[in-house]
Amino acid sequence: MSNDIEAGGPAAASESTPLVGDSPSSDQLNSSISSGSVTSTDDIKEELEKPWPATFERGIQILASPMLDVRKVADYTKSPSVRARYKKHPLNRGYDTPEPPTMTSSSPGTPAWLKKSLVRMKSLDYRFSDDNTAIYNKKQQQMQRNQQQFQAKKLDAHAYRQKILQERKQGGFASSAGDLVIDSEDLQDVDVTKSPGYRREKHMDKQRKRENMKSRRESSTSSSSASSSPSEAEDSSKSSFSQCTFNMANILMGVGMLGLPYVFKSAGWIGGTCVTIGFCLVTWKTSYYLGRALNGDPRPVHLFDGSDLTIKRMRKPVSSFPEIAREAFGDNGCICLSAVLYFELFSCLSIFFVSLGDHLHALFPNISQAKHMTIVAGILTLPSALLRTPKLLSYLSMVGTFATVAVVSSVVASALYMFFTVGDSAGVEKEDYALYSSSGLPLAMGIVAYCFSGHAIVPSIYNSMQRPHEFERMIDLTYGVVLSACLFVAVSGYYMFGDDVDDQITISLEKRAGEGNLAMDCLTWLMILTACSKFTLTMFPLALGFEEMLTNILPSDLAMELVDSVVKIVLIFLALAVAIWFPSFSFLCSLVGLICTVIVSVIFPALANLRLFGPSLPLSEKLFGWLLVVGGTFVAVVGTIATVDADI
Repeated sequence: MSNDIEAGGPAAASESTPLVGDSPSSDQLNSSISSGSVTSTDDIKEELEKPWPATFERGIQILASPMLDVRKVADYTKSPSVRARYKKHPLNRGYDTPEPPTMTSSSPGTPAWLKKSLVRMKSLDYRFSDDNTAIYNKKQQQMQRNQQQFQAKKLDAHAYRQKILQERKQGGFASSAGDLVIDSEDLQDVDVTKSPGYRREKHMDKQRKRENMKSRRESSTSSSSASSSPSEAEDSSKSSFSQCTFNMANILMGVGMLGLPYVFKSAGWIGGTCVTIGFCLVTWKTSYYLGRALNGDPRPVHLFDGSDLTIKRMRKPVSSFPEIAREAFGDNGCICLSAVLYFELFSCLSIFFVSLGDHLHALFPNISQAKHMTIVAGILTLPSALLRTPKLLSYLSMVGTFATVAVVSSVVASALYMFFTVGDSAGVEKEDYALYSSSGLPLAMGIVAYCFSGHAIVPSIYNSMQRPHEFERMIDLTYGVVLSACLFVAVSGYYMFGDDVDDQITISLEKRAGEGNLAMDCLTWLMILTACSKFTLTMFPLALGFEEMLTNILPSDLAMELVDSVVKIVLIFLALAVAIWFPSFSFLCSLVGLICTVIVSVIFPALANLRLFGPSLPLSEKLFGWLLVVGGTFVAVVGTIATVDADI
């Protein structure tokens, strides 16, 4: 290194040479911070440096995995730090810029207008008395002292910098990684703590140290992969192919799946089958679009498995749904899409309330559905709004996953039992089936769309994969399994109950079984448990989005904790009000599917793919993309109007 300096090479040091921030590791660090998923405490403190909604990807991860790690739940649900916004390190400002004053417990929340001193208003007949002159001279002396202190700091900073440059020229303290290692014994004659750049350089030293440790781990992993099998070199913290498939299927096979027999009642055998298969194929294709946008290239993801080093991505990879919107449509487009995402999450809360009320009313018919929902709202207030225990949320996640699997399995087993044992004596006449019905087609399309509303979780699934190049193969397998399960539940449920089927198949099973049937009672309670767990988990990413908007006006982290509880309580009772006002499961699912899911899962992925990679796409791909955009817009507008008119 010293030879290069003496020769005047690229490493030559001068007064204009930055001491920090020019190494490749620093660039990699900045890129990893901006594009990586937020899971650690350090990343949570830095997420507020990004535009809203910076907490969406972190909060939505609580819904991406059916079994949450207790150690990660606290990071997923942690409220934005008010103090972190005020303690952002402005590393890009000039070297001679003085450091800001040390923050105290009352500094973040003190308004700027209160920090200003009172200004004496002087009238036209104002006379300088001895006291006023003394006050004026005192202020002047204070200003002179401040100016002298600033000049002293500037001189100390210059001496400190000259000392470092001199040591660099001598080659005395250059580490093997090319970073600076400052020897405190050589700087005893300089008070480096008064240097305006000292704290920033120490901060960057810590960042470079973390990045060097990360690069060493990656190099050791790559070296071990050369001598061992690929499975041994994979990151154990990532999810395997089978785990990602299970996670994605668990997201798609939610409570909306229970309304699929009602889809066949609304649209008939032909209409229900075509809508289910058609929308499954469309969302399968748009999942491809999202994966390729995350990868930064319109070509299939499996081409970037690392075997061909000559292939390059067209764009920088991104890691979240809002980042895709920001890359494609700018900040305004990101805000619009995020608003739709949060509205979809809020609507899901109302749907869970309605599902709870329907199932509790089936168990206790003497109490009205509205009273059931109000009681449940009061019960859910304490655990979901006032408590934030990682173990509790982890248990809710595991119980919800088990309940979902048990509910689907019970519905399938009940259908098979009734099909093989009861047969034609089930009480359903041929006249109770409809071959095709155009009047109920908009409602059916909305319910099916809601059933396949899982695209907001796709970036989390993609980022959690050990081998991201297998993303499209995972999507193929997931949609194959989900489509098979959806068709089986829809066909068997409609075959057994015909036009008498309810908008939730479990309600029909409970009514047919009657009182005293232990198996059906357990099935209904499992459905109630599923709705409760999903309600609690869904509320966290929604609340984080509102809390992030309030970080600029809250005085402290303690106030944020209080606001967190208030926001959750308000969301609970707003969702309750919507559920009481629209107590129809099928109507709410259809509206959410037509308004939100069509935008998030059909229109946006296709339009973002055209915007990001339009010039490099073939003509057929462009035409198909515009077909999805125009067709999705038509379905969303016309379907919503038709569904609302039919309900009114």
